[in-house]
Amino acid sequence: MAGGSFVLPKARPSGPPYFSRNQVANVLHQVAVLLELQGANVFRVRSYQNASRMLGALTEDLGELVASGDIFNMKGIGKGLGSALTQALSEGRWPDDWVNLHTDTPPGLIEMLGIPGLGPKRIKLMADELGVDSVATLKEAALNNQIAPMKGFGAKSQQRMLDGIELLSRFRARRRLDIGLRYGEAFQRKIATLEGVHRATLAGSARRRKDTIGDLDVVVAVDEEDHEAVANAILNLPGIADVKGAGDSKISLILDTTIFDDSFTVGHIDANVLDAIGGDDYEQLEAGGTIDAQVRLVPP
Repeated sequence: MAGGSFVLPKARPSGPPYFSRNQVANVLHQVAVLLELQGANVFRVRSYQNASRMLGALTEDLGELVASGDIFNMKGIGKGLGSALTQALSEGRWPDDWVNLHTDTPPGLIEMLGIPGLGPKRIKLMADELGVDSVATLKEAALNNQIAPMKGFGAKSQQRMLDGIELLSRFRARRRLDIGLRYGEAFQRKIATLEGVHRATLAGSARRRKDTIGDLDVVVAVDEEDHEAVANAILNLPGIADVKGAGDSKISLILDTTIFDDSFTVGHIDANVLDAIGGDDYEQLEAGGTIDAQVRLVPP
């Protein structure tokens, strides 16, 4: 999960309800993670995790459940959480303790959540024992071999953190449009050939031809009964450096240069041309550059 995504959404002016079900589910997930970073009681953390999953899979209208008071009758929603959700959806205000969690948590700790494979428990442990409070101080501690001796970590974990930091630094930077399109079109072509896929379309910044692309959005038309098979097939495509999240309808990935066919090369581009158009970005294509990608499975 990327640390930069830990932001409480603003209330929409057309409410109530002032927030969507997905927004509420995501905020509950954020609260659970931030509580874990603080070392909160495991049962309290779990209650938010369970509520997030439950709302994420909810088929009923959350706004109507809140308006009718039926939210309090739902399994896993106690009086406190039900009141918090009622306040958010009916008044457009997140509970003060949720707001404080977001504002009081050091940004560096949230930043570290973006490192693949590194969760809040280990971040808190390293913060408490080593004073690690950012990606930069984590990298310094790892390079100084301070993490490996810690109980439950070891040399392999330490190296994975360094690898994750390198991966994070490469994928979080925005790409110029032409570079992003090379990744996007290669990924789109591979998805389009999968059995069960009606069509695959680039969306977001790539479709709008923005000057730069932060991440790729690919919309894939699939029959509902084929969602699971297609999602699994996408996860097994070459070129996936890491999986940040995966469900039947949405997949979040990091792509690397193995997404390109073996014949792909930029070596034929004249050095002067490379310099004029931004040689560093093109060199990254061959040197192991990455880009974030989101895949959404939708009805045909």
